[in-house]
Amino acid sequence: MNSSSLGPLIARGRTAEVYAWQDGQIVKLFYAWCPPQWVQREIDIHRKIITLPVPAPMFLGAIEFDGRQGIIYERVSGPSMLKLATSKPWLLFRMARLLAELQAEMHRQPGTGLPTLRSSLEYAIQQAESLPADLKESVLRLLPTMPEGTALCHFDFHPDQVLLTAKGPVILDWMTARQGHPLADVARTSIILKFSQVPGAGKLEQAIVDLWRRLFYRAYINRYFELNPGVTISAIEAWMVPVAAGRLMEKIPGEQDILLDLIRSHLPAD
Repeated sequence: MNSSSLGPLIARGRTAEVYAWQDGQIVKLFYAWCPPQWVQREIDIHRKIITLPVPAPMFLGAIEFDGRQGIIYERVSGPSMLKLATSKPWLLFRMARLLAELQAEMHRQPGTGLPTLRSSLEYAIQQAESLPADLKESVLRLLPTMPEGTALCHFDFHPDQVLLTAKGPVILDWMTARQGHPLADVARTSIILKFSQVPGAGKLEQAIVDLWRRLFYRAYINRYFELNPGVTISAIEAWMVPVAAGRLMEKIPGEQDILLDLIRSHLPAD
């Protein structure tokens, strides 16, 4: 096959591009530099996910296209939760509460058979080049003391990962799904909602974004607390330390100093 067989480009990410494929399908086409084991890992994870009662696109097969590995998924149509919450501000609180409800329901499912969140975090922390050696050592000592968990965790769950379709919400991009403690997943979502940056934003735009994030996060976390009465903000903040340290491996522009400050301020004294 050649590239003219592809439909329109739908999205572009750090490891892959997403194109329209046949009727009702898309193909996630990984860049040539991505190791084949990454693609196979995503396939294995998604095969597990579609056996669970969570709203996810169907896995339809794998292909090789112009020397690149690809995965075919069901095409899901609808605006993202992020788009709705920003283009229709009166829906912000409803979308935030829905995000918490979807995540709480996800956490009631077992993550059996998935890679463990603890081992993935340990690897990410070890590979985080911008994490000073003393902090890295402290976080790696902290990680084994954190509570174990066996829940299904998406671990990249945020409003742009949820599409609102005619049949209901659908959660995208399960390649980071792991078995672990649900509050580690909440900590990851909290970091994304509170600290992710908008590239190239001016002062006014960034101020508006920051206000939107504060309102969205407050509604999201309060709804999660309502659904899980035993959860405390301190328990989530404890998980933010290893989660932020692991996120440093991703080298996301504009986040390094923010994440390092978070780690230093929340790291327990030895």
